Amino acid sequence: MIFQADFAKDRTTLRALFLGYIQSLCDAMPDERAAITEKYNPHSVEHWLDVFAQIHNPPQGALLIAWDGDTPQACAMLRSLEQGIAEIQRLFVYQVARGQGLARSLSLALMDHARAAGYHTLRLDTARPLVGAVALYQSLGFTERSPYHSLTPQMDHFIVYFERPL
Repeated sequence: MIFQADFAKDRTTLRALFLGYIQSLCDAMPDERAAITEKYNPHSVEHWLDVFAQIHNPPQGALLIAWDGDTPQACAMLRSLEQGIAEIQRLFVYQVARGQGLARSLSLALMDHARAAGYHTLRLDTARPLVGAVALYQSLGFTERSPYHSLTPQMDHFIVYFERPL
């Protein structure tokens, strides 16, 4: 089941998911660990959780958690970028839950949320070495585009940007 996070009630779950996200990026790209942890310092998780509560709240944003009973399996986030344009962020599935279609389900749920919130375009970025993520986004109709932000200069050499109309 996929539910919108309750930022107060789910804080412990969100902390674990975000730390899992950071570790997953570092595991997938060990040569980029310094750049990843410069952006997402594991010691700054509480700050990031506070930021998430501000920018990923409905109706303009979302932070979805996929659950198997009482066990969190995955998460994905949506935020407003500008009028009519939203961004999917930090899609993460625990290793043990991969291969079940959770990333696709979360992406589709965020696309539905974005449509309902009045967005006409979705953007996202991902790491080029995450070939599964790149393939997923392409299969969902996202096409590569030029960079739309410069928030992570330490990661620019491996980030790929995507966009699709809704």
